[in-house]
Amino acid sequence: MQALLYRKSVPRYLLMRAGSRRIKSLETSRFSPLQLEDVPEPKLPTPEWVRIRPLLSGICGSDLGTLSSENSPYFSPITSPPFVMGHEVVGETVEDNSGFRAGERVVLEPALGCAVRGIDPPCFYCASGRHALCLNVARGDISAGIQTGFCHDTGGGWSHQTLVAHPSQLHRVPDAVPDEAAVAIEPLACAVHAALGSPPAPDDTTLVIGAGSVGLLTVAALRHLTQAGRIICVAKHERQKNEALRLGATEVIHPKETYTKLPEMLGTEAYKPELGKPVVVGGAGKVFECVGAPGTMEDALRLAAPGGEVTLVGMPGAKSTLDLTALWYKEVRLTGSYAYSVEEYEENKTSSFQLALRIAPEIDLQTLVGPGYPLESYKEAIAAARSAGHEGHVKVVFDHKSTSASQHAP
Repeated sequence: MQALLYRKSVPRYLLMRAGSRRIKSLETSRFSPLQLEDVPEPKLPTPEWVRIRPLLSGICGSDLGTLSSENSPYFSPITSPPFVMGHEVVGETVEDNSGFRAGERVVLEPALGCAVRGIDPPCFYCASGRHALCLNVARGDISAGIQTGFCHDTGGGWSHQTLVAHPSQLHRVPDAVPDEAAVAIEPLACAVHAALGSPPAPDDTTLVIGAGSVGLLTVAALRHLTQAGRIICVAKHERQKNEALRLGATEVIHPKETYTKLPEMLGTEAYKPELGKPVVVGGAGKVFECVGAPGTMEDALRLAAPGGEVTLVGMPGAKSTLDLTALWYKEVRLTGSYAYSVEEYEENKTSSFQLALRIAPEIDLQTLVGPGYPLESYKEAIAAARSAGHEGHVKVVFDHKSTSASQHAP
């Protein structure tokens, strides 16, 4: 069956890196590393693995960065191309196996840690519930890969065929969570992990920079799972502004107001140096950077209060040249937030995914999802995801449900 297969090559990587910013159609041209191909279904690595038929699969910012070669080559030695892309997946089980019945709806937790790879005893991070930080991502029963969608042996969600998953990767979807919400559980789980990694106190002012899907879901996680008081969100487009307010932001500003209106809102001032961005003496106690661009990462440091904390939630690009003076001078703590883990919440240990499934109905998560495209229209889908903010979209997805029904009808 057909799938969107990513084939890595140095010439293609360099071509995308040089030209994709100027010519976005390169990402889906015949020169692109991504092509729609007939691909054999992946084999079960061990008998306990489960076959999943994708119903919906999201297009993530990290996917777009991979296609354009704007992502850092940092991950290249711990992936295994060619691979079928797609790590944000809601699907249904194909057969009875490992405690799952055929036809159950499941959300995929794509991290490929020790349990998935059949490695026992697990590494320190997997043993502590932080399996996204696994030390064995190039070992075990399957080939290298930090996640499904970047591993040759697992398949991925951008496909008409099944993918394979270890039972520890699967979360049953409650009836109250429709498919259109379930497909966004993975990015919501990332936001949950970020929010609980640096939870604000009620008297903190929290700043969220960026209002794409990551930023909006971070606002929602902060409001629904922490004691956050005031949340200010930086949002560029009208839909983003409205969704940020709906999901729990107290106030929203435009990026152009970052050094004009925002410092006053934070109870401080901005001072203009001879060169470079303004200097903000005070700032927000908690800052969540949800874009991953060098400019907004530097903004996050400059807008943090002395002794405050900046969390990088957005995936950085290949090059990040930052003026770190604000980090040093204000004694700001800078931390990264990657993927998900077992979280400390209300004196219990609960996975990021279970918390995301819990709050999905509260935030009407499904309203953030769409449009959906058939796999054959992948060029249009990727273009829509690339211009999501401008076009008023939050999460663009591949919709396999009509295709699945026709292909698998009795």
